[in-house]
Amino acid sequence: MKTRKFKNIEILRIIGCIAIILLHLFNAKYLHKMFDDIDLYNKFLIMTSNGQKAVDLFFMLSGLFFGLKLDVTKPLIEFIKHKLIRVYPLLVYCIALFFLISLTGAVNFTFYDNILNLLCLNGTFLVLKSGNMGVFWYVSAMLWTMILFYYLIKHFDKPKANLVIALLVAVSYGFMIHAKHGAINNPGQTFYNIFHVGMMRAFGGIGLGYFISEWYKENIQSIKNTVYSLRSRLFITVVEFMCLYFIINNLMLHKLHYKNHMIFIVTFVIIIMLFLMKKGFISSLLDTDIWSKFSRYTYSLYMTHTIVMSTLRGSLWKYHPEWVYAHPAENVIMTLALVLILGVFTYHFVEKPCTKYFAQRAQIPAAVERERERERERERERERGYL
Repeated sequence: MKTRKFKNIEILRIIGCIAIILLHLFNAKYLHKMFDDIDLYNKFLIMTSNGQKAVDLFFMLSGLFFGLKLDVTKPLIEFIKHKLIRVYPLLVYCIALFFLISLTGAVNFTFYDNILNLLCLNGTFLVLKSGNMGVFWYVSAMLWTMILFYYLIKHFDKPKANLVIALLVAVSYGFMIHAKHGAINNPGQTFYNIFHVGMMRAFGGIGLGYFISEWYKENIQSIKNTVYSLRSRLFITVVEFMCLYFIINNLMLHKLHYKNHMIFIVTFVIIIMLFLMKKGFISSLLDTDIWSKFSRYTYSLYMTHTIVMSTLRGSLWKYHPEWVYAHPAENVIMTLALVLILGVFTYHFVEKPCTKYFAQRAQIPAAVERERERERERERERERGYL
């Protein structure tokens, strides 16, 4: 199936990226730890404390596009190579940048932990510490989960593969909810030395996203051909508004008061399905190119924002705290501006060129193999006497 453009989905990616950046800025590792007596930062800490749930939204979106673009005719190794081309250059760049900054003394470069990062293991139960690239746990968990799901779908009957994936989704969320008393957080936490919260969040989110894509592919013609009445469209619009309000309000504007965090997962599922349908006025109005143009920076921003915060923590915030106390709002604006500048720079001069370069390199052997296959087919035709 050729993947359609879902431009309105990209705004969910943008909201999630903003929520995570704000969460990391005001959490105990950065501003709150150093300036916990500044009221403005304490207020922002409370408002953004649920931003980590945006990662579960990211997992669902990853699972959605994994399912929509799924092509199991490719060998598993080709699937892995494609994913590594997408994520690996930026990881190497970020670790190298951390190393260069460590030469100034602003950050502490954790050599051995970063080796495990380069092996894409810091989102698994095999790693105790994430090194400098703590945010890479999400990409690591996503990568290993997609490899597992691709293997299951490629090598087993689809109903059996889907059953296994469904069980992983149910067990993962069920285990977290009961083991953590309703919470879905702390990605580095491991139960019984094997049940890793980060991996369980990846199993759950990517699995749900995959099943949403299966639902969409099976019902795409019905969705496109069904004409809803004005009353139905208004009702769908109200649900879209309520879901968007819930997500923005709870991720960035106030502290959660819900005991069971599965309410986030349910809301994410509903808003993704409604945005795929595009039958409400909000999902239709948001289906514009502008969100795609902004969302292309989200991966670079996600991967690089802690570089800015770690550098400031070991330089300006450490040696000139009086400036921060005198200008708390300006400090936040400056930090977010630096995050934006580094993220945009990284996208245009690292992520985009590297992705294009490695994709072109990967196409060369693929083209050669296609030509060889055509030649083999012609040879078989000759042997059968057709040529």
